[in-house]
Amino acid sequence: MKTRATRAAAPSPEPSAEAQAVEDQMRRTFMPAVVDELRARTGYNPRQRHGTAFRLMLTVVEGFLAGQTLTFASMRAIFVRRFGFIRSCPFQKRFKQKSAAAFFREALKHFVDSVVRSAGLTLTGPLGRFADVRIYDGTGQRVPPRGRDALPACTKGKAGTKWMMGYSIKTGLLEHGLCDAETASETPLWKKLVPTFTSGVLYLFDLGFFERALFASARAAEAHVLMRLKTTAKVRVLSHASVNGRAPLPGWSLGYYLQVVSKKRGTVFDLDVSWGKGKDLITLRLVGLAHKANSIRWYLTTVPRNMLTANQVIQAYRLRWLIELLFRELKQTSDLGRSFTADPNAIAALTYGAMLAHALVRSVRIQAAPANEIPLEQLRPLACLHVVRAYARELVDALAAPGRAAWERVVSTVGSALVALARERHPSRSRQRIALKLGAIGA
Repeated sequence: MKTRATRAAAPSPEPSAEAQAVEDQMRRTFMPAVVDELRARTGYNPRQRHGTAFRLMLTVVEGFLAGQTLTFASMRAIFVRRFGFIRSCPFQKRFKQKSAAAFFREALKHFVDSVVRSAGLTLTGPLGRFADVRIYDGTGQRVPPRGRDALPACTKGKAGTKWMMGYSIKTGLLEHGLCDAETASETPLWKKLVPTFTSGVLYLFDLGFFERALFASARAAEAHVLMRLKTTAKVRVLSHASVNGRAPLPGWSLGYYLQVVSKKRGTVFDLDVSWGKGKDLITLRLVGLAHKANSIRWYLTTVPRNMLTANQVIQAYRLRWLIELLFRELKQTSDLGRSFTADPNAIAALTYGAMLAHALVRSVRIQAAPANEIPLEQLRPLACLHVVRAYARELVDALAAPGRAAWERVVSTVGSALVALARERHPSRSRQRIALKLGAIGA
């Protein structure tokens, strides 16, 4: 009888110190001792009976990873299968507490901070001059009509929330968020989420944040802001690019300036402008692109020319769409575009839990790249989410296990699956990734 020769499997590479550090920090946030510390700090669930904080956190994470809509019924079904029977009323009450939202928000913060510290990621290329690039935007969430008193919507008689979320281009992680009624204004909500600018960071905003004080505050903190120019803003042109370098101008209005220059399609403008009067006067940089006849897209920024060229400013603003893709990813995965409860605390707790689970997926991606000795940018984020969802139960089993052997084993297995199924060795020429061209490997 013939015997088939068997080839010994190649030994998997030893994980690097960076990969090991990320793996340890991911596991650490879900350790019962750490969860109990977070619970005690926020005053959550002090009685700690059958529905403990640790079990509830794992339940929400598994619900998101499995692609379940985050309703009480679906979450309770996961809890019962994993930890045993619990009555509906006490299960729901575990989320309908102010401390529940605080607990899940604190867990998200602890997880993201620990992974970011251990990952050692940096921006490269043109964006390497910044400590990070962060995108902030708001997204809506429909709520049952019975919540219209606590969470009024923009449409009369309806209810809804507005989430302000922040996304890091350097790490690819959804860092934090804050919830309010849908009628809340974006800029005040953002200021609650981010009281101060961080030095060296470039912030990307849409027109909902457009105000002069934002640019002044960023400059005072040695940070940078980039956003579109609102048509109602009255700026004065102080200088523009010419064949002999920068040429001064006598404070023309933007409309008058456009009457005397070419607006041919593809023309790039790079102007120095002033905005405001008296003590509110601020000097900024205005970049424009004529994308079709008599139509120019303007970008107002504090970024100097020695950091980004005009074309790089235009490309950098296009990165703002990454947070819109992230919102779509969250809503399609667990239907976060609507909530099946009208309780504000439960809405916040479940959404923070979903954000924590999403950060876990992205962190597995961050860990898999150095562990398998491949560039992080080759692992496509959305494809990674689809792969990790197939291992939802195994990941949560490993997080619930008392030792770390099960966690190390499943992380290694998932990492190998990511390399096999979510790797893009050569980006498509027809679908260029602006983030990679600018040096944002984590995005």
